[in-house]
Amino acid sequence: MQQFTIEPKTTCKFCWQSDPEDHVCQIVRNCSTTSVGRRSFYKNVRCNWTNGYSWWKAMFLSVTLGGFGVDRFYLGLWKSAIGKLFSFGGLGIWTIVDIILIGVGYVGPADNSAYI
Repeated sequence: MQQFTIEPKTTCKFCWQSDPEDHVCQIVRNCSTTSVGRRSFYKNVRCNWTNGYSWWKAMFLSVTLGGFGVDRFYLGLWKSAIGKLFSFGGLGIWTIVDIILIGVGYVGPADNSAYI
């Protein structure tokens, strides 16, 4: 059997782990790295990669008030929250599916930030 070795060409880091000379900034809120590779890592000055959405709060809201779309309103997904509200959680089916999706982390905040 052959064994394959994968060697990374760039190192993925959070913005607080990278050196200041690795970044080129034009505007205070829009910074990105200049590394070799296909990725660009965006950096805020305060390195705010989470906006305060809590996974356990989203899960609690999904279990208790998920039939009214409160979990989706909390995460900022207001369009689907309105649909969930007026369909009473898809008569319970959408609520159960959302509990699973939030539980595994598939549904997250609308601004693509990480949970705290």
